[in-house]
Order: sequence, then C-alpha cells, then structure tokens
Amino acid sequence: LGKAKELFGFGKWIMGSSILIFLITQGDDIFVGKLLGTTALGFYQLAYRISNMPATEITHVISQVTFPVYSKLQDDIPKLREVYLKVLQLTAFLSFPIAGLIFILAPDFTKIFLGEKWMPMVPAMQVLCIFGVTRSLNATTGPIFQAIGKPSILTKISLNQLFFLVAVIYPFTIQGKLIGVSCAVTLANIFCFILAFYNIINFTKLSIKKIIIVIILPAIGSLCIICLIHLFKIVLLDKISILAIFVFSILFSLITCIIYIKIFGFSFSKFFNSGDFFKDSKIINKRSNE
Repeated sequence: LGKAKELFGFGKWIMGSSILIFLITQGDDIFVGKLLGTTALGFYQLAYRISNMPATEITHVISQVTFPVYSKLQDDIPKLREVYLKVLQLTAFLSFPIAGLIFILAPDFTKIFLGEKWMPMVPAMQVLCIFGVTRSLNATTGPIFQAIGKPSILTKISLNQLFFLVAVIYPFTIQGKLIGVSCAVTLANIFCFILAFYNIINFTKLSIKKIIIVIILPAIGSLCIICLIHLFKIVLLDKISILAIFVFSILFSLITCIIYIKIFGFSFSKFFNSGDFFKDSKIINKRSNE
C-alpha cells in the first residue's frame, strides 16, 4: 500500500506535467488557427517544426539516455551535478549551431525547396529558432527533477509557463501576427528556462558561473558562424544563382562548424570519457542487475 501511494504521488505530477506541456505546445496552434486563420496556421506549424529540430532531434534522445543514470546518482549530488553539467554542455554545443544555421539559411531554404508562397513564415521561423534552443536546454532539466523524486517542480514550472503564455499571446498576436505569436511562445519558454535553472541550481548546488560558461561559449561561437555565413552570402549576392549560394553556404557552414569544434577543443569521445560518463552508467546498470 505504501508503494502504491508513493507511485500515485509520483505519477500524478507526471500526468499533470504531461497535460500542461500538451496545452503549451498545442494551445498556440489552436490560437493561431482561430485568430489568424488556417493559412497562417500552416505557416506557423511548419516554421515551428523546422525551428524545433534542436529540441526534438537532440535533447529528447539525450534525455532518454541520461535519465537512468540520474536516477541511480540521485543520492550522490556531486556526481549528479558533474554528469548534468556535461549533458548540458553537449546539448548547448549541438543546439546552438544547428539553430544558428536554421536561422541564417531559412530564407534560402524556404525559397528553393518550398517556394515563394512559403516566404511569409521565414521571420517566424527565425524567431522560433531562439525558442528551439531554449526548449532544448529546458528539456535537460526535466529528467533531473524526475530522477531526484521532485516531479512536482516540473509541473509547477509548466503551470507558470502556461499562465505566462496565456497572458502575452493575445496582445502579441494582435500586434505582430505570426511574428507576435512566435515572440510570445519564445518569451514564455525563456521564462520557463529561468525557473527551471533556478531550481536546478537550488537542488544540485551547481555554480551559476559554470552554467553560464557552458551556455555562453557555444552561443558566441554560433553567433560568429552566423555572421561569417551572412558576410559570405553578401559577397556572393547577385554573382551566382540562389541555389548556388545555398549550396556554397552549406559547404561554408560545414567548414565554420569544423573550426567551431577545433576552437572549443571539443570531441565527443573526450566528453563521454571525461568524468567516466559511460563507465559510471555501465557500473550502475551492472549493480542494478545483480
């Protein structure tokens, strides 16, 4: 009976969080469809889907791998803190440049592959790139709260995010249409980001300075990549076709990303081996099977 109560107490917060996240991620679609029409909804949904690649393709996969490790380390806060910081480092390292490339290449990609009729979604997509990054970073906090037995924190954060979104989405949409609703969603997610990391710092005693360094360095590197690609596109403008500019921009992006990796001295093998990340997870799994 005691175990059943414990499971119910844990599960009710997970269910509540899932409902709130559904309302947050789907409510804006309903709002756009009702207020701006189906055409605007189509623009918004595609812009949202593309700009959210860092969150959907990276963080959710990482979270599935790390949650079991977090759960076994819940009583070892220093080790939990160390592992989480490395997961955050990896997430930021991947999310920022991907979002940056989507931002700078969005006009060319849309014009070439989707056509001129889809161009109205480009500004919204570029704003939502910021949303994609913050959502990607936010997603690293959920498994921590669940692992330490505090799913209520995640539910309360989601509730506050929903209230914030409800408060700002209408005036922003009236003033800015698609860009307005994109800004409202992004601001609500930044608010969630602040609350989530405040609680992470509170429970893990993680240094604010370390979090800032882990996030700001990839952000600066990605901003440099965006500026270089923008200058590259300006130089080639009116000299070759837009398709050729896009192809050259992709190649140039790969070169700048390689430079980005070299500058920060980052390697995936070094990331996973330092701190014995996989070693710890193997030991944890071995002990749990014994």
